[in-house]
Amino acid sequence: MGMLLADAGLLDINGTFIAEVIAFILMILVLGRYAYPRIMKAATEREDKIEAGLRAAEESQRRLAQVQDDVAKLLEQAREQAREISARAHRDAVVEAQEVLVKARTDAEALLVRAEAEIGSERDRAIQELRAQVSALVVDAAGRVIGEALDEKAHKRLIDEALTKVGDGKAPAGRDS
Repeated sequence: MGMLLADAGLLDINGTFIAEVIAFILMILVLGRYAYPRIMKAATEREDKIEAGLRAAEESQRRLAQVQDDVAKLLEQAREQAREISARAHRDAVVEAQEVLVKARTDAEALLVRAEAEIGSERDRAIQELRAQVSALVVDAAGRVIGEALDEKAHKRLIDEALTKVGDGKAPAGRDS
């Protein structure tokens, strides 16, 4: 049986095996003393950085949500102000249009009154000219009919009286219509 174990080589305890065990233990002690703390420190630092990054990302998301809410509020305020400005501009335009319309009506009425006054004065002037021409023609015609020169002032007075009566719608005395 001793041979069987010796042939296998697994349980053969010799100097190499002891050296390997000692080297392994020394390596674990060296790694445990120098490398493992550094590795653990680096892992802990990395874990802290990852946690800080996650916290910063969460904070950024929270701030982003807050900024989006603020932007939405500002946009709503801007829209409301735009609606108010538009409504005010519309009201101002309506008022201005009414003022322009009132001014145009006033100007048109003033123009109409002035035109009526001018027409009246032109009519009066034309009537005066017509009376002057008619009186001159009547004096001339009466002078020819009678055959002698009449007193022009007296005839003019008589003609003016007759024309005044005609202008008033009264027929001169002595005439039947």
